[in-house]
Amino acid sequence: MRRARRRRRFPVTLALGVVLALVATLALRSAWQPSPWQRVYATREGEVGKRTSTGLVIARDSRFVALPHPRALGKHVEVRYGTHAVVVPVLDVGPWNVDDEYWAAGRRPAAEDRRGKYRTPSNRAGIDLSDAVFAELGLRDNANVEWRFVHSGYLVLPWL
Repeated sequence: MRRARRRRRFPVTLALGVVLALVATLALRSAWQPSPWQRVYATREGEVGKRTSTGLVIARDSRFVALPHPRALGKHVEVRYGTHAVVVPVLDVGPWNVDDEYWAAGRRPAAEDRRGKYRTPSNRAGIDLSDAVFAELGLRDNANVEWRFVHSGYLVLPWL
């Protein structure tokens, strides 16, 4: 009698396990998908020798970006300019603002409207690039770039 009950439970348990595995796989897959692309004006942060919001002392070869909200700290972004692309962490807050989570609200950066938290922006930058990232992307001057959040370990695929 016990064996018969176990045999009847096995298909139900197996089906529940398959459903759970499918739901978990779909949830992880969607969490690992990159966010939508943002096209914004980028500036070179510079500030070699100073500290970022995360405490990093900036060196010439430091690879990071700054976005204008603390919630972005520690996340990774893919930044591209022309045919060049890099994946780097967000290690600083800026430019111009510290509370402008424009990407999450579906807005443009506040600096584009000349709104700044501590001072009036002198340009419309929505992202700052470290010197090393600026050079790696092949930028010679401030310009529009595209960026998006990606998961840690994300690999940039070459342009085809």
